[in-house]
Amino acid sequence: MNMKGVVLGVAGALAVTGVQAADLAVAPEPVDYVRVCDAFGTGFLYVPGTETCFQIRGRIRADYRFAITGQGNFGGVNYQKRNQNAYNFRARAYFYSDSRTNTEYGLLRTFAQLEIQTQTANGGDSRVNLDQAFIQFGGLTFGKAYSFFDFYQTPGFFAPFEPAHSDQNTLMAAYTFAFGNGFSASVSIEDNTYRQNQILRGGYVNYGGVRWPDLVGNLRVDQGWGSAQLMGALHEVRSPFNGVSNELGWAIAAGVVVNLPMLAEGDNFGLQAGYSSGAISYVAPNAWGPAARVADARIIRGDLKLASSWSIAAGFQHFWAPNVSSGFGVSYLDVDQAAKRFDYSNWDIQGNIVFTPVAGLETGFELQYKQTDLKGRNNAGNARQDKDMLVGTFRVQRSF
Repeated sequence: MNMKGVVLGVAGALAVTGVQAADLAVAPEPVDYVRVCDAFGTGFLYVPGTETCFQIRGRIRADYRFAITGQGNFGGVNYQKRNQNAYNFRARAYFYSDSRTNTEYGLLRTFAQLEIQTQTANGGDSRVNLDQAFIQFGGLTFGKAYSFFDFYQTPGFFAPFEPAHSDQNTLMAAYTFAFGNGFSASVSIEDNTYRQNQILRGGYVNYGGVRWPDLVGNLRVDQGWGSAQLMGALHEVRSPFNGVSNELGWAIAAGVVVNLPMLAEGDNFGLQAGYSSGAISYVAPNAWGPAARVADARIIRGDLKLASSWSIAAGFQHFWAPNVSSGFGVSYLDVDQAAKRFDYSNWDIQGNIVFTPVAGLETGFELQYKQTDLKGRNNAGNARQDKDMLVGTFRVQRSF
């Protein structure tokens, strides 16, 4: 056999082998399907190829708020003034992202909450707000999250607008130590600017540049009967004027929430009280003061005199049926701004009824009454006129 015959024979054999190989089924690449992660509750899935669980959630809320009677501006409505609306319509979208991974050093978690809102008030303003964005690793927390001072809110639609408790997301770095059996202690350094009000010097002026963040700490217990917390904060108050001393403000508060399943599943009662000096936002972040202004201090003859305040709030939530509930709340705030003609007190009373026709959909109506007792006299020497408001709100909310 000559060389040409050998080459042709080998080529033919290779061709036959190639055809047979092409006819063979090729094994597919393995598919890494998304799996349900039930370690952290419903709605979590595993990130393919990892042991990280993630969850994407959302909420759409529509509020229709009407001033029924009274004077003053509250929540974007005013019943009396001709240049302001007596109603405020608002639509808000929430988006939540949550990821969690168990590690040998503890839980590694990231969480973000984005809010997009438009409303009638303020000329139909629209805004986008990064409400929360934090990393947790073991007991550490970094980013923007609920203040470690905050604890209780009465069960109202507009609970953050009540005068007598704290509800503030803030930039922070914190550590929480768990003792076991539901007991824990936390210490946090938090952005001072989120807690600043103004300073009185004839009129109202803003803070000067502060040098230290706030120092916040709490002791907390969470058990089957409910939860309780004792909390405190240190807050630098710094004047923008040279020659005026700086002062260290502070706040302390305590709260308890007691579960009442003997009345109905989901029922609870809450109570919280606090006192502050130069740090009103820790006990009243939404005080309804004269001209809607609040001061942490007053400058008197070159000295910075801190304002003091105390507050108390209580609330009760009751389920008339598994899909029908009501919330009732009352709170009181007293503010001494180191100047009698600027002192005042607030009452806030509210009640609502909420109906859940299907899972994830809530509809409800709420009435809220606010009253401000303005102490002292005005520049003309006349007693200042108190103000009050009655406001109604209808809400539709879908969570998914």
